Amino acid sequence: MQPQGEVDLEALSQKIDALASQRLEMINEYRRLDQRRRDIRKGIRDLTEKINADRKSLDEYYESMTSFKASRRDLLSKIREAKTKSAEVEKVLNTYEKNIPKGGEALNERLKKVEWRLQTERLSRDEEKQLVSTVKDLETKLKAWKKAYTAKQEYTKITDQINGLKSKLDEMNRFKAESDPEIRAKHERVATMLNQRHQLFQEIETINNTLVELDGKITNATNEVDVLRGQRRIQLDGRRSRDYETNKAKTRQLVNQARDSAKKKYEQGEKMSLDELKLLYADDNEVLK
Repeated sequence: MQPQGEVDLEALSQKIDALASQRLEMINEYRRLDQRRRDIRKGIRDLTEKINADRKSLDEYYESMTSFKASRRDLLSKIREAKTKSAEVEKVLNTYEKNIPKGGEALNERLKKVEWRLQTERLSRDEEKQLVSTVKDLETKLKAWKKAYTAKQEYTKITDQINGLKSKLDEMNRFKAESDPEIRAKHERVATMLNQRHQLFQEIETINNTLVELDGKITNATNEVDVLRGQRRIQLDGRRSRDYETNKAKTRQLVNQARDSAKKKYEQGEKMSLDELKLLYADDNEVLK
């Protein structure tokens, strides 16, 4: 029969085992979440590195676009200026070409021949006047032709310049057109990674809160298990002490019975064994050791 006030040791042990099992489950869950937290942190670091790399690339692109826009404005300004100058030169050229004969070399040859005649031939006054007038006319035409020729060369030069500027502008526009899809893709990728990283931050915050809660529960469970184990230890010590005293009392009763029997033999003069003699004369403490 269980003594009054004594705790049921079996029930107490079952409670300790159940609580210890729950504590172990919480510890395993804590370890799992802690590992998940480490994995998330690594994932956040990886995403951050990729985001920074794409952002650096985007910053470099936008920096080049700033230079590109400035260069494009400069090119467009130069093209407008060149076109304006080209229109002016073309207008002058059209005016010259309408009023002067073709072929500067032919005019120059004719002028040389007339000047030769003036210098080498004997001419009448009227012939000389006629040739001088011809020289003046040829010089005027040749001068006009030279201006037209110079204007035509300038027009060609300006046209080539315009074409070169347009080609460079087309090349810049083509570069931008080819780069834009990649830049848009990087923008979308950065936005996606930022969203993923935000979700990971939220998850890690939830895990941190859960770990704090688990840590408190594990600490409480540990303390409770320690208290219950202490109670069980006290109960076990008490039971062992009672069992010892009970066994000692039973042993003393048996010793007394054996001693009474040995004494009776001694008084009746019966033959006694060495153990019976020891029992008869030995001290109780020695017998009960």
